[in-house]
Amino acid sequence: MEPSIRFCRNRDGERIAYMTWGQGPVLVVPPGWVSHLELQWHYIGMRDFVERLAESLTLVFYDKRGCGLSERDRTDFSLAGELADVEVVVDEVTDGPVSVFGDSLAGPVSIAYAAAHPDRTEHLVLFGAYHKGELLAPAQVRRSLVELVRASWGLGSRALASLFVPGTADPTFMHDLARFQREAASPEMAARLLEAGYSYDVTADLGRVKAPTLVIHRRGDRAMVSRFGPEMASAIDRARLVMLEGDIHFPWLGDWEPIAQLIEDFVRPATGTGEPARRPRPAAAPASERGAGADDGRSRSMRRPYELVHYRVGDAQERSHFRVGLAQIGEAAHSFVPAQSGLYRLPSALVDPVRDKVTRFVEQAAGTGVDLLLFPEMSIDLNHPALEALLLDLTAKNDMVLVAGGYHDERSRSNVCRVFGPEGELWQQRKHIPAFLRVDGQTVQEPIVTPKQPLFVVAGTHLGHVSVAICRDFLDLELRVDLRNSEPPVDLVLNPAFTPVTADFEAAHFEARRALFATTLFCNHAMFGNSRIFSPYKDTPAITVPPREERLAFVDVPLLSLRAERSAWDAQARARFIQSTRS
Repeated sequence: MEPSIRFCRNRDGERIAYMTWGQGPVLVVPPGWVSHLELQWHYIGMRDFVERLAESLTLVFYDKRGCGLSERDRTDFSLAGELADVEVVVDEVTDGPVSVFGDSLAGPVSIAYAAAHPDRTEHLVLFGAYHKGELLAPAQVRRSLVELVRASWGLGSRALASLFVPGTADPTFMHDLARFQREAASPEMAARLLEAGYSYDVTADLGRVKAPTLVIHRRGDRAMVSRFGPEMASAIDRARLVMLEGDIHFPWLGDWEPIAQLIEDFVRPATGTGEPARRPRPAAAPASERGAGADDGRSRSMRRPYELVHYRVGDAQERSHFRVGLAQIGEAAHSFVPAQSGLYRLPSALVDPVRDKVTRFVEQAAGTGVDLLLFPEMSIDLNHPALEALLLDLTAKNDMVLVAGGYHDERSRSNVCRVFGPEGELWQQRKHIPAFLRVDGQTVQEPIVTPKQPLFVVAGTHLGHVSVAICRDFLDLELRVDLRNSEPPVDLVLNPAFTPVTADFEAAHFEARRALFATTLFCNHAMFGNSRIFSPYKDTPAITVPPREERLAFVDVPLLSLRAERSAWDAQARARFIQSTRS
Protein backbone atom coordinates (compact mmCIF):
# COMPACT_ATOMS: atom_id res chain seq x y z
CA MET A 1 0.00 0.00 0.00
CA GLU A 2 1.24 3.47 -0.86
CA PRO A 3 0.37 6.59 1.11
CA SER A 4 -1.20 9.40 -0.89
CA ILE A 5 0.75 12.45 -1.97
CA ARG A 6 0.16 15.90 -0.54
CA PHE A 7 1.29 19.36 -1.56
CA CYS A 8 2.63 22.44 0.16
CA ARG A 9 4.11 25.75 -1.01
CA ASN A 10 7.61 27.02 -0.48
CA ARG A 11 8.36 30.61 0.50
CA ASP A 12 8.04 31.76 -3.12
CA GLY A 13 4.67 30.05 -3.52
CA GLU A 14 6.03 27.20 -5.64
CA ARG A 15 4.44 23.74 -5.34
CA ILE A 16 6.27 20.94 -3.49
CA ALA A 17 4.89 17.40 -3.49
CA TYR A 18 5.55 15.33 -0.37
CA MET A 19 4.41 12.14 1.33
CA THR A 20 4.81 10.36 4.67
CA TRP A 21 5.08 6.62 5.15
CA GLY A 22 5.27 4.53 8.32
CA GLN A 23 5.05 5.18 12.03
CA GLY A 24 7.51 6.22 14.72
CA PRO A 25 10.21 8.90 14.88
CA VAL A 26 10.33 11.16 11.84
CA LEU A 27 13.10 10.51 9.28
CA VAL A 28 13.24 13.10 6.50
CA VAL A 29 14.70 11.80 3.22
CA PRO A 30 15.63 14.67 0.88
CA PRO A 31 15.74 13.65 -2.80
CA GLY A 32 19.06 13.04 -4.50
CA TRP A 33 19.62 14.06 -8.11
CA VAL A 34 16.11 13.66 -9.63
CA SER A 35 12.94 12.27 -8.04
CA HIS A 36 9.36 11.25 -8.75
CA LEU A 37 7.12 10.23 -5.84
CA GLU A 38 4.73 8.22 -8.03
CA LEU A 39 7.33 6.27 -9.98
CA GLN A 40 10.18 5.60 -7.59
CA TRP A 41 8.40 2.62 -5.98
CA HIS A 42 7.95 0.87 -9.34
CA TYR A 43 11.15 1.51 -11.28
CA ILE A 44 14.22 1.73 -9.04
CA GLY A 45 13.78 -1.14 -6.59
CA MET A 46 13.52 0.83 -3.35
CA ARG A 47 10.22 -0.57 -2.04
CA ASP A 48 11.58 -3.36 0.20
CA PHE A 49 14.11 -1.01 1.80
CA VAL A 50 11.49 1.67 2.47
CA GLU A 51 8.87 -0.76 3.79
CA ARG A 52 11.44 -2.18 6.22
CA LEU A 53 12.27 1.29 7.60
CA ALA A 54 8.60 2.28 7.70
CA GLU A 55 7.94 -0.48 10.26
CA SER A 56 9.62 1.66 12.95
CA LEU A 57 10.05 5.13 11.43
CA THR A 58 7.88 7.78 9.79
CA LEU A 59 9.61 8.45 6.47
CA VAL A 60 9.10 11.81 4.77
CA PHE A 61 9.83 12.09 1.04
CA TYR A 62 9.38 15.02 -1.31
CA ASP A 63 10.10 15.88 -4.93
CA LYS A 64 12.66 18.53 -5.72
CA ARG A 65 11.39 21.60 -7.51
CA GLY A 66 11.91 20.87 -11.19
CA CYS A 67 11.19 17.15 -10.72
CA GLY A 68 8.32 14.72 -10.38
CA LEU A 69 5.10 16.25 -9.08
CA SER A 70 6.63 19.42 -7.68
CA GLU A 71 6.83 22.70 -9.60
CA ARG A 72 8.51 21.83 -12.91
CA ASP A 73 9.70 25.38 -13.68
CA ARG A 74 12.71 26.46 -11.66
CA THR A 75 15.32 29.19 -11.84
CA ASP A 76 16.99 29.01 -8.40
CA PHE A 77 19.46 26.13 -8.13
CA SER A 78 21.33 27.34 -5.06
CA LEU A 79 21.98 25.23 -1.99
CA ALA A 80 20.20 27.91 0.04
CA GLY A 81 17.07 27.31 -2.04
CA GLU A 82 17.29 23.55 -1.45
CA LEU A 83 17.72 24.15 2.29
CA ALA A 84 14.67 26.42 2.36
CA ASP A 85 12.57 23.67 0.74
CA VAL A 86 13.65 21.12 3.36
CA GLU A 87 12.68 23.59 6.08
CA VAL A 88 9.21 24.05 4.57
CA VAL A 89 8.57 20.31 4.28
CA VAL A 90 9.74 19.64 7.85
CA ASP A 91 7.48 22.40 9.19
CA GLU A 92 4.60 20.95 7.19
CA VAL A 93 4.80 17.42 8.61
CA THR A 94 5.80 17.98 12.26
CA ASP A 95 6.45 20.64 14.87
CA GLY A 96 8.99 18.44 16.64
CA PRO A 97 12.56 17.30 16.04
CA VAL A 98 13.45 15.09 13.08
CA SER A 99 16.25 12.88 11.87
CA VAL A 100 17.62 13.36 8.36
CA PHE A 101 18.85 10.72 5.91
CA GLY A 102 20.93 12.09 3.06
CA ASP A 103 22.25 9.81 0.33
CA SER A 104 24.11 10.78 -2.83
CA LEU A 105 23.40 14.37 -3.94
CA ALA A 106 21.10 14.82 -0.94
CA GLY A 107 24.16 14.68 1.32
CA PRO A 108 25.09 18.39 1.15
CA VAL A 109 21.56 19.69 1.84
CA SER A 110 21.19 17.21 4.73
CA ILE A 111 24.46 18.40 6.23
CA ALA A 112 23.42 22.02 5.73
CA TYR A 113 20.08 21.41 7.46
CA ALA A 114 21.69 19.69 10.46
CA ALA A 115 24.22 22.54 10.79
CA ALA A 116 21.55 25.25 10.49
CA HIS A 117 19.01 23.57 12.81
CA PRO A 118 20.82 21.82 15.67
CA ASP A 119 17.74 22.24 17.86
CA ARG A 120 15.51 20.28 15.46
CA THR A 121 17.94 17.65 14.19
CA GLU A 122 18.02 14.56 16.40
CA HIS A 123 20.16 12.37 14.12
CA LEU A 124 21.95 12.70 10.79
CA VAL A 125 22.61 9.66 8.60
CA LEU A 126 24.73 10.01 5.45
CA PHE A 127 25.05 7.23 2.88
CA GLY A 128 27.23 7.41 -0.23
CA ALA A 129 27.28 11.17 0.24
CA TYR A 130 29.81 13.95 -0.31
CA HIS A 131 30.65 17.40 1.01
CA LYS A 132 32.38 19.19 -1.87
CA GLY A 133 31.10 18.80 -5.42
CA GLU A 134 34.31 19.67 -7.23
CA LEU A 135 35.90 16.57 -5.66
CA LEU A 136 33.46 14.23 -7.40
CA ALA A 137 35.38 14.26 -10.70
CA PRO A 138 37.86 16.41 -12.64
CA ALA A 139 36.36 19.61 -14.04
CA GLN A 140 36.38 18.33 -17.64
CA VAL A 141 34.59 15.12 -16.66
CA ARG A 142 31.94 17.07 -14.74
CA ARG A 143 31.31 19.37 -17.70
CA SER A 144 31.14 16.43 -20.10
CA LEU A 145 28.54 14.59 -18.01
CA VAL A 146 26.39 17.71 -17.71
CA GLU A 147 26.52 18.31 -21.46
CA LEU A 148 25.83 14.64 -22.22
CA VAL A 149 22.64 14.77 -20.12
CA ARG A 150 21.63 18.06 -21.74
CA ALA A 151 22.30 16.90 -25.31
CA SER A 152 20.93 13.35 -25.04
CA TRP A 153 18.92 12.58 -21.91
CA GLY A 154 18.49 8.95 -22.96
CA LEU A 155 22.21 8.34 -23.49
CA GLY A 156 23.11 10.39 -20.42
CA SER A 157 20.67 8.56 -18.15
CA ARG A 158 22.02 5.17 -19.29
CA ALA A 159 25.60 6.28 -18.70
CA LEU A 160 24.80 7.45 -15.18
CA ALA A 161 22.71 4.34 -14.47
CA SER A 162 25.75 2.16 -15.24
CA LEU A 163 27.75 4.31 -12.81
CA PHE A 164 25.15 3.97 -10.03
CA VAL A 165 24.62 0.20 -10.45
CA PRO A 166 27.73 -1.16 -12.17
CA GLY A 167 27.86 -4.66 -13.55
CA THR A 168 24.18 -5.49 -13.11
CA ALA A 169 23.01 -8.57 -14.98
CA ASP A 170 19.42 -7.35 -15.22
CA PRO A 171 18.82 -5.32 -18.43
CA THR A 172 15.19 -4.75 -17.47
CA PHE A 173 16.24 -2.96 -14.28
CA MET A 174 18.71 -0.77 -16.17
CA HIS A 175 15.99 0.10 -18.68
CA ASP A 176 13.58 0.98 -15.86
CA LEU A 177 16.19 3.07 -14.05
CA ALA A 178 16.96 5.06 -17.18
CA ARG A 179 13.23 5.46 -17.85
CA PHE A 180 12.64 6.70 -14.30
CA GLN A 181 15.35 9.33 -14.69
CA ARG A 182 13.93 10.55 -18.00
CA GLU A 183 10.37 10.80 -16.64
CA ALA A 184 11.44 12.47 -13.41
CA ALA A 185 12.87 15.55 -15.12
CA SER A 186 13.47 17.15 -18.51
CA PRO A 187 16.97 16.98 -20.05
CA GLU A 188 17.66 20.64 -19.28
CA MET A 189 16.40 20.35 -15.70
CA ALA A 190 18.40 17.18 -15.06
CA ALA A 191 21.53 18.87 -16.42
CA ARG A 192 21.00 21.99 -14.30
CA LEU A 193 20.44 19.90 -11.14
CA LEU A 194 23.55 17.82 -11.82
CA GLU A 195 25.53 21.00 -12.40
CA ALA A 196 24.18 22.44 -9.14
CA GLY A 197 25.22 19.32 -7.26
CA TYR A 198 28.76 19.75 -8.52
CA SER A 199 28.79 23.32 -7.16
CA TYR A 200 27.79 22.49 -3.57
CA ASP A 201 30.40 22.85 -0.85
CA VAL A 202 29.41 22.23 2.77
CA THR A 203 32.90 21.60 4.11
CA ALA A 204 32.53 24.44 6.61
CA ASP A 205 29.17 23.07 7.79
CA LEU A 206 30.63 19.70 8.83
CA GLY A 207 32.17 21.15 11.98
CA ARG A 208 28.88 22.83 12.89
CA VAL A 209 26.84 19.61 12.93
CA LYS A 210 25.91 18.85 16.54
CA ALA A 211 23.50 15.94 16.02
CA PRO A 212 24.72 12.36 16.46
CA THR A 213 25.87 11.38 12.98
CA LEU A 214 26.26 8.02 11.25
CA VAL A 215 28.27 7.93 8.00
CA ILE A 216 27.86 4.81 5.83
CA HIS A 217 29.76 4.27 2.59
CA ARG A 218 30.36 1.34 0.25
CA ARG A 219 34.03 0.88 -0.52
CA GLY A 220 33.56 0.30 -4.26
CA ASP A 221 31.09 3.15 -4.93
CA ARG A 222 32.06 4.67 -8.29
CA ALA A 223 29.74 7.65 -8.07
CA MET A 224 31.06 8.76 -4.66
CA VAL A 225 34.56 7.50 -3.95
CA SER A 226 34.98 5.80 -0.59
CA ARG A 227 37.38 8.39 0.85
CA PHE A 228 34.46 10.82 1.23
CA GLY A 229 33.09 8.70 4.10
CA PRO A 230 36.14 8.97 6.39
CA GLU A 231 36.67 12.61 5.41
CA MET A 232 33.15 13.61 6.45
CA ALA A 233 33.12 11.45 9.58
CA SER A 234 36.43 12.86 10.79
CA ALA A 235 35.19 16.44 10.37
CA ILE A 236 31.89 15.90 12.28
CA ASP A 237 32.26 15.81 16.04
CA ARG A 238 32.01 12.22 17.34
CA ALA A 239 30.55 10.89 14.08
CA ARG A 240 30.37 7.11 13.67
CA LEU A 241 31.66 5.56 10.44
CA VAL A 242 30.69 2.27 8.76
CA MET A 243 32.47 1.14 5.59
CA LEU A 244 30.64 -1.64 3.73
CA GLU A 245 31.72 -3.84 0.85
CA GLY A 246 30.05 -3.41 -2.53
CA ASP A 247 29.93 -0.98 -5.44
CA ILE A 248 26.23 -0.12 -5.78
CA HIS A 249 25.56 3.55 -5.17
CA PHE A 250 21.92 3.27 -4.05
CA PRO A 251 21.38 2.17 -0.42
CA TRP A 252 18.22 0.23 -1.26
CA LEU A 253 19.93 -2.13 -3.73
CA GLY A 254 22.41 -4.93 -3.25
CA ASP A 255 22.97 -6.00 0.35
CA TRP A 256 20.53 -3.45 1.78
CA GLU A 257 19.35 -5.23 4.97
CA PRO A 258 22.45 -4.30 7.02
CA ILE A 259 22.02 -0.68 5.96
CA ALA A 260 18.37 -0.66 7.04
CA GLN A 261 19.26 -2.22 10.39
CA LEU A 262 22.07 0.29 10.99
CA ILE A 263 19.63 3.15 10.35
CA GLU A 264 16.92 1.61 12.56
CA ASP A 265 19.34 1.06 15.42
CA PHE A 266 20.82 4.55 15.14
CA VAL A 267 17.61 6.57 14.82
CA ARG A 268 15.90 5.79 18.11
CA PRO A 269 13.16 7.48 20.14
CA ALA A 270 14.62 9.93 22.63
CA THR A 271 12.48 8.61 25.51
CA GLY A 272 13.43 4.93 25.33
CA THR A 273 9.76 4.01 25.66
CA GLY A 274 9.20 2.86 22.10
CA GLU A 275 7.34 6.07 21.21
CA PRO A 276 8.74 9.25 19.66
CA ALA A 277 9.21 12.23 21.94
CA ARG A 278 6.68 14.13 19.81
CA ARG A 279 4.21 12.61 17.43
CA PRO A 280 4.30 13.60 13.76
CA ARG A 281 1.07 14.75 12.23
CA PRO A 282 -1.01 11.80 10.99
CA ALA A 283 -0.02 10.31 7.66
CA ALA A 284 -2.46 10.31 4.76
CA ALA A 285 -4.53 7.24 4.04
CA PRO A 286 -3.12 4.74 1.52
CA ALA A 287 -4.12 5.40 -2.07
CA SER A 288 -3.26 2.37 -4.21
CA GLU A 289 -2.05 -1.18 -4.14
CA ARG A 290 1.59 -2.11 -4.34
CA GLY A 291 3.07 -2.25 -7.83
CA ALA A 292 5.82 -4.48 -9.12
CA GLY A 293 9.20 -3.43 -7.76
CA ALA A 294 12.50 -3.79 -9.57
CA ASP A 295 15.32 -6.03 -8.41
CA ASP A 296 18.91 -5.34 -9.37
CA GLY A 297 19.59 -9.03 -9.78
CA ARG A 298 22.01 -9.20 -6.87
CA SER A 299 19.99 -8.32 -3.78
CA ARG A 300 18.74 -11.91 -3.49
CA SER A 301 22.04 -13.53 -4.36
CA MET A 302 23.99 -15.81 -2.03
CA ARG A 303 25.09 -14.13 1.22
CA ARG A 304 27.57 -14.91 3.91
CA PRO A 305 26.01 -16.51 6.99
CA TYR A 306 26.93 -13.39 9.00
CA GLU A 307 27.55 -9.85 7.86
CA LEU A 308 30.26 -8.06 9.84
CA VAL A 309 30.33 -4.28 9.67
CA HIS A 310 33.14 -2.19 11.11
CA TYR A 311 31.71 0.73 13.02
CA ARG A 312 34.06 3.52 14.04
CA VAL A 313 32.92 5.10 17.31
CA GLY A 314 34.43 8.54 17.88
CA ASP A 315 37.96 9.51 16.99
CA ALA A 316 39.77 9.09 20.31
CA GLN A 317 43.23 7.53 20.14
CA GLU A 318 43.44 3.91 21.30
CA ARG A 319 44.91 3.23 24.72
CA SER A 320 47.83 0.84 25.08
CA HIS A 321 46.30 -0.61 28.27
CA PHE A 322 42.78 -0.62 29.65
CA ARG A 323 40.70 -2.47 32.23
CA VAL A 324 37.49 -4.37 31.47
CA GLY A 325 35.03 -5.78 33.99
CA LEU A 326 31.83 -7.75 34.28
CA ALA A 327 29.06 -7.18 36.81
CA GLN A 328 27.29 -10.45 37.57
CA ILE A 329 23.95 -9.19 38.88
CA GLY A 330 20.29 -10.07 38.47
CA GLU A 331 16.93 -10.17 40.13
CA ALA A 332 15.25 -13.53 40.74
CA ALA A 333 14.86 -15.43 37.48
CA HIS A 334 11.07 -15.55 37.86
CA SER A 335 10.91 -11.74 38.11
CA PHE A 336 10.56 -11.33 34.35
CA VAL A 337 6.96 -11.39 33.15
CA PRO A 338 5.40 -11.18 29.69
CA ALA A 339 4.14 -7.71 28.77
CA GLN A 340 1.05 -7.16 26.64
CA SER A 341 3.28 -7.59 23.57
CA GLY A 342 4.35 -11.05 24.79
CA LEU A 343 7.94 -9.96 25.36
CA TYR A 344 9.45 -10.75 28.75
CA ARG A 345 10.05 -7.58 30.73
CA LEU A 346 11.26 -6.36 34.11
CA PRO A 347 8.21 -5.23 36.17
CA SER A 348 8.04 -1.55 37.08
CA ALA A 349 8.18 -2.45 40.79
CA LEU A 350 11.76 -3.71 40.33
CA VAL A 351 13.11 -0.66 38.50
CA ASP A 352 14.29 1.10 41.67
CA PRO A 353 16.12 -1.96 43.09
CA VAL A 354 17.85 -2.53 39.76
CA ARG A 355 18.69 1.15 39.54
CA ASP A 356 20.33 1.09 42.97
CA LYS A 357 22.23 -2.10 42.14
CA VAL A 358 23.55 -0.78 38.81
CA THR A 359 24.64 2.47 40.45
CA ARG A 360 26.49 0.58 43.18
CA PHE A 361 28.34 -1.68 40.73
CA VAL A 362 29.30 1.16 38.39
CA GLU A 363 30.67 3.21 41.29
CA GLN A 364 32.61 0.19 42.51
CA ALA A 365 33.98 -0.41 39.02
CA ALA A 366 34.94 3.24 38.63
CA GLY A 367 36.79 3.06 41.95
CA THR A 368 38.91 0.20 40.65
CA GLY A 369 39.70 1.91 37.34
CA VAL A 370 37.44 -0.14 35.05
CA ASP A 371 37.15 1.44 31.58
CA LEU A 372 34.41 -0.88 30.20
CA LEU A 373 31.80 -2.71 32.28
CA LEU A 374 29.55 -5.50 30.95
CA PHE A 375 26.19 -6.42 32.51
CA PRO A 376 24.33 -9.71 31.89
CA GLU A 377 21.45 -10.23 29.52
CA MET A 378 17.96 -9.30 30.86
CA SER A 379 19.41 -7.47 33.87
CA ILE A 380 18.72 -3.90 32.71
CA ASP A 381 15.40 -3.37 30.91
CA LEU A 382 15.94 -0.14 28.95
CA ASN A 383 12.27 0.07 28.02
CA HIS A 384 12.10 1.87 31.38
CA PRO A 385 13.22 5.48 30.75
CA ALA A 386 14.64 5.76 34.28
CA LEU A 387 17.18 3.01 33.60
CA GLU A 388 18.23 4.48 30.25
CA ALA A 389 18.66 7.90 31.87
CA LEU A 390 20.70 6.27 34.64
CA LEU A 391 23.18 4.71 32.21
CA LEU A 392 23.59 7.98 30.31
CA ASP A 393 24.26 9.78 33.59
CA LEU A 394 26.67 7.15 34.94
CA THR A 395 28.77 7.01 31.77
CA ALA A 396 29.07 10.79 31.67
CA LYS A 397 30.07 11.02 35.34
CA ASN A 398 32.55 8.17 35.32
CA ASP A 399 34.05 8.43 31.81
CA MET A 400 33.25 4.76 31.28
CA VAL A 401 31.76 2.50 28.60
CA LEU A 402 28.73 0.55 29.89
CA VAL A 403 27.38 -2.47 27.99
CA ALA A 404 23.81 -3.07 29.12
CA GLY A 405 23.54 -6.73 28.12
CA GLY A 406 20.49 -7.65 26.06
CA TYR A 407 16.85 -6.81 26.79
CA HIS A 408 13.54 -7.24 24.99
CA ASP A 409 13.00 -3.95 23.19
CA GLU A 410 9.32 -3.10 22.67
CA ARG A 411 10.08 -0.83 19.71
CA SER A 412 11.85 -3.37 17.52
CA ARG A 413 10.50 -6.52 19.26
CA SER A 414 14.07 -7.78 19.32
CA ASN A 415 16.64 -8.67 21.95
CA VAL A 416 19.10 -5.80 21.69
CA CYS A 417 22.28 -4.88 23.54
CA ARG A 418 23.03 -1.15 23.73
CA VAL A 419 26.47 0.26 24.45
CA PHE A 420 26.82 3.66 26.16
CA GLY A 421 29.79 5.99 26.51
CA PRO A 422 30.35 9.48 27.95
CA GLU A 423 28.99 11.02 24.72
CA GLY A 424 25.81 8.91 24.69
CA GLU A 425 24.82 5.68 22.94
CA LEU A 426 27.71 4.28 20.90
CA TRP A 427 26.16 1.34 19.05
CA GLN A 428 23.66 -1.50 19.31
CA GLN A 429 23.78 -5.22 18.67
CA ARG A 430 20.71 -7.37 18.08
CA LYS A 431 20.45 -11.03 18.99
CA HIS A 432 19.92 -13.52 16.16
CA ILE A 433 19.31 -16.89 17.87
CA PRO A 434 16.46 -16.96 20.43
CA ALA A 435 17.24 -18.62 23.72
CA PHE A 436 15.14 -20.80 26.01
CA LEU A 437 14.45 -18.85 29.20
CA ARG A 438 13.82 -20.31 32.64
CA VAL A 439 10.98 -18.11 33.88
CA ASP A 440 8.73 -18.91 36.85
CA GLY A 441 9.70 -22.58 36.78
CA GLN A 442 8.96 -22.95 33.07
CA THR A 443 11.18 -23.12 30.02
CA VAL A 444 10.01 -20.81 27.23
CA GLN A 445 11.59 -19.62 24.00
CA GLU A 446 12.00 -15.86 24.02
CA PRO A 447 9.40 -14.44 21.60
CA ILE A 448 11.68 -12.02 19.76
CA VAL A 449 11.88 -11.00 16.11
CA THR A 450 15.23 -11.93 14.56
CA PRO A 451 16.70 -10.10 11.53
CA LYS A 452 16.69 -11.92 8.20
CA GLN A 453 20.27 -10.83 7.55
CA PRO A 454 22.46 -11.49 10.61
CA LEU A 455 24.47 -8.31 11.20
CA PHE A 456 27.29 -8.04 13.71
CA VAL A 457 29.12 -4.85 14.59
CA VAL A 458 32.85 -4.67 15.17
CA ALA A 459 33.16 -1.27 16.84
CA GLY A 460 36.42 0.63 16.59
CA THR A 461 36.72 2.35 19.97
CA HIS A 462 39.47 3.88 22.10
CA LEU A 463 39.57 0.46 23.81
CA GLY A 464 40.32 -1.44 20.62
CA HIS A 465 37.98 -3.33 18.31
CA VAL A 466 34.97 -4.62 20.26
CA SER A 467 32.16 -7.00 19.28
CA VAL A 468 29.09 -8.20 21.20
CA ALA A 469 27.56 -11.66 20.70
CA ILE A 470 24.49 -12.14 22.89
CA CYS A 471 24.08 -15.50 24.62
CA ARG A 472 23.44 -18.27 22.07
CA ASP A 473 24.76 -16.20 19.16
CA PHE A 474 28.28 -16.87 20.40
CA LEU A 475 27.69 -20.62 20.16
CA ASP A 476 27.40 -20.38 16.37
CA LEU A 477 30.69 -21.57 14.90
CA GLU A 478 30.14 -19.65 11.66
CA LEU A 479 29.98 -16.39 13.60
CA ARG A 480 33.20 -17.20 15.45
CA VAL A 481 34.88 -17.99 12.13
CA ASP A 482 33.79 -14.61 10.77
CA LEU A 483 35.00 -12.87 13.93
CA ARG A 484 38.30 -14.73 13.62
CA ASN A 485 38.71 -13.49 10.04
CA SER A 486 37.63 -9.94 10.84
CA GLU A 487 39.89 -7.27 9.41
CA PRO A 488 40.98 -5.48 11.50
CA PRO A 489 40.94 -8.31 14.08
CA VAL A 490 38.66 -8.21 17.12
CA ASP A 491 40.40 -7.40 20.42
CA LEU A 492 37.50 -7.77 22.87
CA VAL A 493 34.42 -10.03 22.60
CA LEU A 494 31.52 -9.46 25.00
CA ASN A 495 28.97 -12.21 25.63
CA PRO A 496 26.05 -11.24 27.92
CA ALA A 497 23.78 -14.18 28.76
CA PHE A 498 20.73 -15.37 30.72
CA THR A 499 20.98 -19.13 30.81
CA PRO A 500 22.43 -22.06 32.75
CA VAL A 501 25.99 -22.69 31.61
CA THR A 502 26.20 -25.78 29.42
CA ALA A 503 29.00 -27.81 27.93
CA ASP A 504 28.38 -25.97 24.65
CA PHE A 505 29.21 -22.64 26.30
CA GLU A 506 32.33 -24.09 27.87
CA ALA A 507 33.53 -25.55 24.57
CA ALA A 508 32.79 -22.38 22.58
CA HIS A 509 34.76 -20.14 24.92
CA PHE A 510 37.62 -22.62 25.19
CA GLU A 511 37.89 -22.79 21.40
CA ALA A 512 37.56 -19.03 21.02
CA ARG A 513 40.36 -18.29 23.47
CA ARG A 514 42.98 -19.27 20.93
CA ALA A 515 41.07 -19.07 17.67
CA LEU A 516 40.01 -15.45 18.16
CA PHE A 517 43.06 -14.46 20.19
CA ALA A 518 40.92 -11.83 21.91
CA THR A 519 39.98 -11.14 25.51
CA THR A 520 36.48 -12.60 25.99
CA LEU A 521 33.98 -11.67 28.72
CA PHE A 522 31.05 -13.98 29.44
CA CYS A 523 28.66 -12.25 31.86
CA ASN A 524 25.70 -14.34 33.00
CA HIS A 525 22.61 -13.62 35.09
CA ALA A 526 23.53 -14.13 38.75
CA MET A 527 21.01 -16.96 39.21
CA PHE A 528 22.96 -19.12 36.75
CA GLY A 529 26.37 -17.51 37.18
CA ASN A 530 29.76 -18.89 36.18
CA SER A 531 30.52 -15.55 34.50
CA ARG A 532 34.07 -15.62 33.21
CA ILE A 533 36.87 -13.53 31.80
CA PHE A 534 38.96 -15.47 29.29
CA SER A 535 42.44 -14.37 28.33
CA PRO A 536 43.81 -15.44 24.95
CA TYR A 537 47.04 -16.52 26.61
CA LYS A 538 47.21 -20.28 27.14
CA ASP A 539 48.86 -20.12 30.57
CA THR A 540 46.41 -17.56 31.99
CA PRO A 541 43.46 -19.11 33.89
CA ALA A 542 39.95 -17.76 33.45
CA ILE A 543 38.44 -15.59 36.18
CA THR A 544 35.15 -17.12 37.33
CA VAL A 545 32.23 -15.82 39.41
CA PRO A 546 30.11 -18.73 40.75
CA PRO A 547 26.29 -18.89 40.51
CA ARG A 548 24.02 -16.84 42.79
CA GLU A 549 26.77 -14.39 43.67
CA GLU A 550 26.60 -10.75 42.69
CA ARG A 551 30.18 -9.72 42.13
CA LEU A 552 32.45 -7.48 40.09
CA ALA A 553 35.35 -9.12 38.25
CA PHE A 554 37.89 -7.35 36.07
CA VAL A 555 41.12 -7.80 34.16
CA ASP A 556 43.72 -5.54 32.53
CA VAL A 557 44.06 -5.79 28.74
CA PRO A 558 47.48 -4.86 27.32
CA LEU A 559 46.16 -3.96 23.87
CA LEU A 560 49.44 -3.44 22.03
CA SER A 561 50.98 -6.56 23.59
CA LEU A 562 47.88 -8.60 22.74
CA ARG A 563 48.07 -7.55 19.10
CA ALA A 564 51.78 -8.32 18.91
CA GLU A 565 51.20 -11.78 20.39
CA ARG A 566 48.35 -12.37 17.96
CA SER A 567 50.54 -11.46 14.99
CA ALA A 568 53.29 -13.78 16.20
CA TRP A 569 50.79 -16.59 16.80
CA ASP A 570 49.30 -16.13 13.33
CA ALA A 571 52.73 -16.20 11.72
CA GLN A 572 53.64 -19.38 13.59
CA ALA A 573 50.34 -21.02 12.64
CA ARG A 574 50.91 -20.23 8.96
CA ALA A 575 54.45 -21.57 9.14
CA ARG A 576 53.15 -24.93 10.38
CA PHE A 577 50.59 -25.17 7.59
CA ILE A 578 51.59 -27.45 4.69
CA GLN A 579 50.03 -26.61 1.34
CA SER A 580 48.68 -29.64 -0.47
CA THR A 581 50.25 -30.40 -3.85
CA ARG A 582 47.44 -32.72 -4.90
CA SER A 583 46.06 -31.73 -8.31
